[in-house]
Order: sequence, then structure tokens, then C-alpha cells
Amino acid sequence: HILTGFHQASAAGPLCEEPMRGVAFVVHSASGTFREEEDGSAPTANPYGPMSGQVMVATKDACRYCLLRKGFSRISEAMLSVDLHCEQEMLGKVYAVLSKRRAKVQGEVLREGTSIFYVHAFLPLANSFDLARQLRQAASGHVTFHMAFSHWELSEEDPFQSLGSPEDLEEMGDQPPPPNTARKLVDDIRKRKGLPTDEKVVKDATKQRTVTRMK
Repeated sequence: HILTGFHQASAAGPLCEEPMRGVAFVVHSASGTFREEEDGSAPTANPYGPMSGQVMVATKDACRYCLLRKGFSRISEAMLSVDLHCEQEMLGKVYAVLSKRRAKVQGEVLREGTSIFYVHAFLPLANSFDLARQLRQAASGHVTFHMAFSHWELSEEDPFQSLGSPEDLEEMGDQPPPPNTARKLVDDIRKRKGLPTDEKVVKDATKQRTVTRMK
């Protein structure tokens, strides 16, 4: 039952109910409730003790809680490998589209004897939608690319990081606080799955007006 609870916790993590990766749980101790027989024989398990379902739920909740308590809950993003070919005069426009989508360019090579550049980059899967239309629109169609799954990358941002103390906000002045990409990804996944979020439903409330019907 403890192993079943561990598998349930590993299959649905505490952030957005997604499988966990690169996490190890260490069980230091486990105890049970026993009762002694009247004839002095070996103790047996209490038949009125925890049921199997309670043990599984307790193990699952303990595994999920310890991750949040340690304060090192991070989200892993699926990264796509992008191989792109474009003309030299379109290279700046292509880079502008990739930078808006948090792409990480690994290198560029000029094909010998031509003006075509070969660009290799890693792109988060969450930012890959509608990429073909924007690239062809920016480069006037003079671009070709191929994408395939590459690896899982651990985000360094803390999804529970606060905006800072009032002193830090005062130093920033009129500038908006830096966006928390990890928190946005977690909220988007939880919304898509119908899970609760901390986002406020009403953002710009207006005063309610009561209209009376003229008789």
C-alpha cells in the first residue's frame, strides 16, 4: 500500500498533477498499531486500524507535502529542437520571432557558397504554437524549419516566488514586476485541467446599478 501511494504521488505531482521527474523519497521510519493477545502469544495487527485506502492516501499526501515544504518545487518544460534555414537578410527578423518565444539559439552556420544561414535552437513546447505562421509572415516566406522533441529542461524559476518586500517594489518605481514564467505555466496547465488556481476571477469590478422599472 505504501508503494501504491508512492506511485500515485509520482504520477500526479503537487504543482499541476503532472508526472514527477528526478525526485527521490527517503522513508526514515514506519510504525503500525498492534495489540497483545490474552494468552501471551505474538501480537497481531489491529483489525480496526487504518484501512489500505487510508495508508495509500496518507503516503501520497506525505510525498506531495514534503516537496512543497522543502521549497524546491520546479516545473520541467518539454523542449523542441528547431533546425531552421533562412536568407541572410531575414536573419534578424527570424531572431526577433524566436526571442519572443523564449527560444535558446545554440548556433548559426553560413552555408558555403550561398547566403543561407542554418540556425539550431531549442524552443519550449508551450511557445511553439502558431510558430510557422509568424516565421513565414516575418520572413516573407523565405524560411524553412523542422521541429522535433529534444529533452525535458528544469526551470530555474520558483513558481511560488513572491514579488518582494515593499522596499523592493518601491525601488522598482513605475516599472512592472518581472513576469514569473513558471507560475504562468502552472496556472495555464491547472486551468486546462480544471484544477483550482490562486488567480482572482474578478479583476476590474464595477459598481452594481439597480435599474427600477417604471410603472
